[in-house]
Amino acid sequence: MTSGPVPVPAGSASADSVPSDPAELREVTTAVLREVLGVPEVLPDDDFFALGGNSLLAVRVAGRLSRVVQRRVPVTAVLDHPSARALADTLSPAPGARIPDTEGDRAAPAVAPHGPAVGTDVRNPLTAAQRRVWLLHAVDPERIDHLVTSSFRITGAFDPAVARTAWTSVVRRHEALRTRFEEDDGETVQIVDPEPLTDFRYLDLTALDEAVAARVVSEQVRLQRGTPLDLVTGPPARVLLLRTAPDTYRLEVVVHHIVCDGWSVAVLFDDFLDAYRATVRGEPEAPPPAHRFSDHVRWEREVESRRWPGMTERVARRFEGRTDHLPLPVDPRDVDEHEDGDDVELPVPPEVSAALAGIGKVTGYTRLTPALAALGILLHRISGTDDVLIAVPVSGRVRPEDEATVGLFVNTALARVRLAGARDVPKLLARVHEEVQEVLDCQTFPFDHLVSRLAPHREAGRMPLVRVSLAVQDFAEPAAPPPGLGFGWEWSDPPERQSKLDLAFSLWGGGAGAAERSLTITYRPSLFRRSTVEAWGEQYLVALGRVCDAARRAETCD
Repeated sequence: MTSGPVPVPAGSASADSVPSDPAELREVTTAVLREVLGVPEVLPDDDFFALGGNSLLAVRVAGRLSRVVQRRVPVTAVLDHPSARALADTLSPAPGARIPDTEGDRAAPAVAPHGPAVGTDVRNPLTAAQRRVWLLHAVDPERIDHLVTSSFRITGAFDPAVARTAWTSVVRRHEALRTRFEEDDGETVQIVDPEPLTDFRYLDLTALDEAVAARVVSEQVRLQRGTPLDLVTGPPARVLLLRTAPDTYRLEVVVHHIVCDGWSVAVLFDDFLDAYRATVRGEPEAPPPAHRFSDHVRWEREVESRRWPGMTERVARRFEGRTDHLPLPVDPRDVDEHEDGDDVELPVPPEVSAALAGIGKVTGYTRLTPALAALGILLHRISGTDDVLIAVPVSGRVRPEDEATVGLFVNTALARVRLAGARDVPKLLARVHEEVQEVLDCQTFPFDHLVSRLAPHREAGRMPLVRVSLAVQDFAEPAAPPPGLGFGWEWSDPPERQSKLDLAFSLWGGGAGAAERSLTITYRPSLFRRSTVEAWGEQYLVALGRVCDAARRAETCD
C-alpha cells in the first residue's frame, strides 16, 4: 500500500461529465482498481481479492469512485462486486443496477476548502475522535495508553544533524504535529502554530563503558515511552536519538494519539526519509500537502456529521437485546494503573497465514470476517457467552485526499458476534460478514454517539460496552530507507505499558508475506497472567485456522 494519494480519474468532473456509459464506467473502475491495488494490469473480470484486495483497500476504492460518479459509493459495493466489470455494472444508472441506498449515499462527497496558508495561526474545533481522546486525557493527564510509539534500530552512515533538520521539516509539513489544545469559552479547540516547535534530543553514548551505556539507553527509552505529552503547551511529539556505536543508533519517536493514528505512522516516516534525502542533497523542503487535517475537521463538521442523525437508528438496531457483560475469567492482582499493560506476541502458523490471505478469493470475505468469527468462538469458549461485543478500529479515511495526511482519523466501531443458532462455521461466517459490512459502511459514525444512544452501564476506568477489541492491521509499516541514503533501519512497535481494554487482539502483516504475519495481544496484567493470555492466543490461532478451512471446504462443496 502506498502512503501517498493515488490520482483519481476525472476527480474534479462536473455533473455533466460524470461517466454513465457502461464502457466508460468499466474504464474508470479498471483504472481505480489498478492504481489502488498497485498492479500494472487489471482485466475486467479479475477478482479484487485475488489481486491483494482487503477491507482497507476497498474503502480507498469506494472513496475514489464516489468522487468520480459524484455520489456516495458504499464499501459494500466494492466487496459484493469484486471485479471491474461487476463494479461498473452496479454503478450504472440502468434499472436494476443501482447501488443500494443508505443514509446519505446520494449526496456527493463534498470537499471542504483549504485552510489558511502556512504561517498563520489556525484554530479549529475537535473531531469526534479527538474529543473522546481529549476527555480521557483531561480525566487523567498522566495516562500513557494514548502514546503512539515507534522504535528504530539504525545502522550505517546516519547523520544526527541531518535527522534533526529532516524532523523539523516533517513537523513544518504536517500541521497535526504543530497542534496545541486549549479551552476557549467552554469549548476545546486545537491551535495549529505557524512555526514548528520540536522536541528532538540527541545523546552520543559511544564514549561510555558498554555496561553504563546499556543502562543509559534503558533509562532514556523508559522515560521516552513513559512520560506523558503536554497537549496544552505542545509539541504533541517527542524524538530521542541515541548513538550507541560508531555506526549504530536507536531512534525513539512518540506522538500523541490525538494527532496521529496507525496509518499516519507510515506517512510520517516516508516523509522523514524524503526530507532526510532532500537535506543531504541541499534541496528545498517539500511544500505542505494540498490537503491538511484542518480540511478534514471542517469536512466532518460541515458535511459528514449531517449523516450521523440518519445513521443512529440503523447502527443502534444491531445491538437490540445485546448482552453488555462479558464474564472473562480473571486472576486479579494489584498493578499501578499507568503500568497496567503488556503484550504477548505469537507467530501465525504459515498455513493459517496462507488460508487467511486467500480467504477473499475463496469466499469474497475480507480478512476481518474470519478473524472476527474466530475471536467470537474463542470468547464463547472462555466465557460461556454466545452474544459477544467486540470493538473494531476502522480507518475513517473515506476520502482519497486523507491518505497522505497525518492526523487522527481512526474510529472505534462496534461489532456483534452472535453464535446462538449458528450451527456451523459457514452460517456463522455469513452472519459475521453482514456485521462487517455494516461496520465498514458506518465507519465514520462516532463511537461516543453509539454509547449515548445505547446508554450502557459505565464502569470507572473501563471502556463502555466492550472489554475486547480486534484489529486486522492492513495499513503499511514504515518503508525501508532507499539504498542511496547510506543507512538502514529496523522498525518495531514497542509493547504497550498501559492497556485501553482488557484484551486487544491485533493481526499484523496484511501483505503477500503470509509467513511474516503475527498476532499481538495487549492485556491488563491486573486481570490476567501472561501464561493465560499466551494460551488464549494459541487457541485463537487454532480457531482461526479451522474457520478458514471450514470456509474453504464449504465453497468447494458448493
